[in-house]
Amino acid sequence: MPAEHSAPADQVDAAPVDWLGDGELVPELQRLQRIITRAEARTAEIIAVAHRRGVPQAHGFGSPTAWLIAATGDPPPICRSRVRVALALSEMDHTRGAFRAGDLPQCRVRLLVDAYQGSPELFRRDESLLVQQAHGLSVRVFPLALAHWRRLADPDGALADAGRAFERRRLCLSATWQGMVRLDGDLDPESGAMVMQAVGSLAEPWALEPGDTRSPQQRRSDALVEICRRHLDSPDRPRQGGERPHLILTLSPADLASDGVVDFDSGPIAAESARRLTCDADLMPVVRDGRGNLVAVGRRTRVVPPALRRALALRDQGCTHPGCDVPARWCDAHHTEHWALGGKTDLPNLRFLCRRDHRFAHEGQAHPRRE
Repeated sequence: MPAEHSAPADQVDAAPVDWLGDGELVPELQRLQRIITRAEARTAEIIAVAHRRGVPQAHGFGSPTAWLIAATGDPPPICRSRVRVALALSEMDHTRGAFRAGDLPQCRVRLLVDAYQGSPELFRRDESLLVQQAHGLSVRVFPLALAHWRRLADPDGALADAGRAFERRRLCLSATWQGMVRLDGDLDPESGAMVMQAVGSLAEPWALEPGDTRSPQQRRSDALVEICRRHLDSPDRPRQGGERPHLILTLSPADLASDGVVDFDSGPIAAESARRLTCDADLMPVVRDGRGNLVAVGRRTRVVPPALRRALALRDQGCTHPGCDVPARWCDAHHTEHWALGGKTDLPNLRFLCRRDHRFAHEGQAHPRRE
């Protein structure tokens, strides 16, 4: 960094950012990263000292994590991770020194802490070498190097790690206040590889036709939904209460014919989306009284009867959008004019569309495929 824009190593605010030349941006980022790392190392030392002196208990907290949450306002998972790192570093001299100097970012320190806690004695023996590797290896290679060290140094421990990884598997699904559904979790390596392979079979570039404009994140999202939909459409899925589980959407005729939004279990959806979902579905009429109490339930019927769907399959063979080769068994029967708006459920008013093309047909978006 030129002298006129240089700043002390521990000063955050230096020259205004707009004054920096293109060649100064990366050195400035690296300088700030060292400051952040040194601050994180000092934070870890404070946490360790507080724990050693019993400060959290003296202030009425049941654990160092609870004390840190109150002191910083950070979320529990972050505070829990910081406490774990801080307490382990007291036994990791080389790691602690590199962390304190700003040479080893916290993300790599956490990986070294994992290695230490898996095999403390072996880690102490090889810590100096592992810290050197943490300095020199790329962000992709270093975790692989640690795993390789673990397998060579402690094969039985590596096998136990695999068992612990399987026990830590989790999946969280929840509706958010923005009207989306949040998916978060961790899979053991074997399960994760299976899921990545399944999603990749529908989302990787080699599986797509030219002109697909979706982002990689959107492709993976669509692939996961499609895999779940195919499972629900399968005749082999398990039964609950004598019925196979599937999506249930409760609507009034007015809702279905409207132009607004309707309430769904995970949040509001557009009425046009509801019409897409009911293009090819089971219908069950119900009657409620003025207070909303259920009075009667009718017989469930199929919007597109099996015989009509078979005829549609013989005629269309699969998705009818040009360039799409999704087979009929994975397609929806789309009403050109929706039955809720007066359209007939007959061959002239029906065509097969895959789930992606069905969404575009209903929701009026510019189609990414070339006609």
